[in-house]
This record gives sequence, C-alpha cells and structure tokens, in this order.
Amino acid sequence: MPSDIARLSVSAATHKGYARSGNEDSFLVDHHIGGGDLDQLTVELMVGSNAVVLAIADGLGGHKAGEVASRYAVEQISAVREEVDFGDDTSVSELLDSIGRGLHHQMLETPALSGMGTTIVLAVVTAQSLTFINVGDSRGYVIDERGLHQTTYDDVPPKSSTASRRTGAITQALGGIPTRMGVIPHIHRSSLPTGDWSLILCSDGVTDFVSSREIASIGRSGNADATTLVDSALRAGGEDNISAIVARYAQYKHNDGPAAR
Repeated sequence: MPSDIARLSVSAATHKGYARSGNEDSFLVDHHIGGGDLDQLTVELMVGSNAVVLAIADGLGGHKAGEVASRYAVEQISAVREEVDFGDDTSVSELLDSIGRGLHHQMLETPALSGMGTTIVLAVVTAQSLTFINVGDSRGYVIDERGLHQTTYDDVPPKSSTASRRTGAITQALGGIPTRMGVIPHIHRSSLPTGDWSLILCSDGVTDFVSSREIASIGRSGNADATTLVDSALRAGGEDNISAIVARYAQYKHNDGPAAR
C-alpha cells in the first residue's frame, strides 16, 4: 500500500432561496443524494480506483416538476456511476441520453409532468484525471495555484448589450419539452492539478448573484465550504434556488486515518 493517498473533503448544500416556493435543485455526492428546501452534507472520500462522482441538477424554472426532473437525473447517475466509463465521450453521451429518454417517458405517461427538465453539471475525480461534464448553465470551477478557472460551458443565448443580467434562458437541457431530443454534453478532461486544489460545482442561483472574485475567495479559504457560497447568494437576495458543492483535494499519509465512502 502506498504511503500517500488522496482524499476529497466534500461539502454540499442546497437552499430554496427567498423567492421560490420550493427547491427544484438536487445534488449528488458519491452515493449521497440531497435536495428539498434546505439540505447539507459534509463527507470525506478516498480517491482511488473507483471514480468519485459529484453532480448538481437544476430543475428548469417556469416548467412543471423541475424538482422531479433534477432528482431523477441524480438518482440515475448514482445508480450507474460505477459502471459508466466517464473517460469515454460515447459512454457519457449515452448516460445523459438515457436520462433524457427517461424524462421523456415520464412526460408521456404523466401529462402533469409535461415540460419538466433539468440542467446537469458533474465532476468526476479519479487517481489520474479530473473530468467536468455539463448540459445547461450550472457551472464547474477549479481553484489551484493559478487561481479560479471555469471548466464548463454555459448553454445560454448571447447576452444583450443592454441587459444587466442574463434572462435565465438556456439553449439545451435534459428534458424540458415533451418531444424527445438529444443533447450535446460539454466535456472537459485534464490530468489532476498539481499540489492541493479545489473544485466547485454550483447552480446559476450562485453564479447569477455571486461574483467570480467572491467565488474564488471562498474557494481559497481553508475554512469555507458549500454553505458559505449558499449564504453569499442568500445575502445577495436569494432570488433563485441555490446549490453548491465544494471539494478540496489533498494528499495525506494513510496512517492519519482512512477517508470515508
């Protein structure tokens, strides 16, 4: 057994905010699923042969049953996370297409769910690689010795030069319309950053109201976690559902005690 292994110290939090009657966001941390009006999780995970999968799904606002769509998405990812080859584009696309088909089937079976959909952002950490996958406008970031870097692509229309904030419209999602359509996921793969580093996943309830500078400051702080990001978005007005995951990567000696799974 090697003397040095790696761990992810992960915190996740979600809050319905102050303007919405319910929370349409859901999160996944390994096999832990969170959601509802207020939910928090803190866990340490060992980075080894199995991939650590983190995800946030943001149910589409203005559509029916966004919370059903987001919960379904993270449940499906959790169920197959150990079988999917996240290093293969085809496998990733097939996973997301299967979620889209499942949402479409539910809409056909239950008219009250017609139009439900969700964005998705995932981070997949292995002993050698870091992969971000997204559809929609939920974001992923890495914070390392060079600073804060967005690793995902926003599926949003071009911003009007006169708009102070984008409209919230997105150009693709899982589900969202009763007609079956495929998606083109954005996939960013890299080797692991050097040294200790952090990653952040968050819904647009964070990024629409918290500046990149503040996100970077929170990510660099050794004591800050996902609840700090959520609290920042609440202080900015809490006009949307808010979800965040902060994961800190560090090497440590195995005799310090094992990380949990």
